[in-house]
Amino acid sequence: MIFYHVDVFSSKILSGNGLTVIFHEEDMSKDYMQAIAQEFKQFETIFLRQIEEKRFRARIFTVEEELDFAGHPILGAMAVIHEKLFTEERNITAVFELNNKSLQGESVKKEGYFQATMNQGAPAFLGTVEGESVNTFLQALNLTTDYLHPSLPMEVVSTGLPYLIVPLTSGLEKARISVGDFEEQLGKVQAKFVYLFDVDRMEGRTWDNWGAIEDVATGSAAGPTGAYLYKWNIFNATDDITINQGGFVGRPSKIKVFADQSTGDIKVAGDVKIIAKGQLLI
Repeated sequence: MIFYHVDVFSSKILSGNGLTVIFHEEDMSKDYMQAIAQEFKQFETIFLRQIEEKRFRARIFTVEEELDFAGHPILGAMAVIHEKLFTEERNITAVFELNNKSLQGESVKKEGYFQATMNQGAPAFLGTVEGESVNTFLQALNLTTDYLHPSLPMEVVSTGLPYLIVPLTSGLEKARISVGDFEEQLGKVQAKFVYLFDVDRMEGRTWDNWGAIEDVATGSAAGPTGAYLYKWNIFNATDDITINQGGFVGRPSKIKVFADQSTGDIKVAGDVKIIAKGQLLI
């Protein structure tokens, strides 16, 4: 099996969000894929099996679990497909078959890096958090209402993974997951993860649900956040949005979000730098 290591949401090496992309020809068990992901210890690892010329079965794993969808693995995989299989072409598209849906990606070859885009589809707004639940989540995140945006709600939004968007005006540097049952709390509002977002700084943070690992740059959260900002008129639907993330872990990254004007679908884009290629001897 051939693997690539790439940095996503950056055009420079050793920045952005690292990712392992693995090509395989035969089916592998979920447990085997999980073990490989744990070996590489990236925030996410994506496994690709080519089923047509530009159609791929894709499965995505963190070190703890399989995800039905994630953002930066699709963008990184898009660039690797371009490099490995269509290196002579300047622009390509490809389709990824995930566990529960299919989506299309695009890649443009630049000087020394790639620009990748994915269509995350139409956003789903799953409900706002109100009343005492607001305080419960803020306490779990080591925050108080003083940091919360005064006119924007906490809201669960999904473009593949449901995120609880927590809009802030300050306090992003103080935030952390401070309780052991945070995943259970999120489940009560139909969310999988949380995304804290400083609206003035256009900067976000998220972690695994144990608060042990902070994600560098989160494409699956950028789509819901962009949709949220459009819904609440922070941006016009024709505006491009740039979300900053990763500064708190020394890997500053920029995630681009925009809406398809003909369909309303949310698209997420970022630069990708390929930094290593190898072979798994297993």
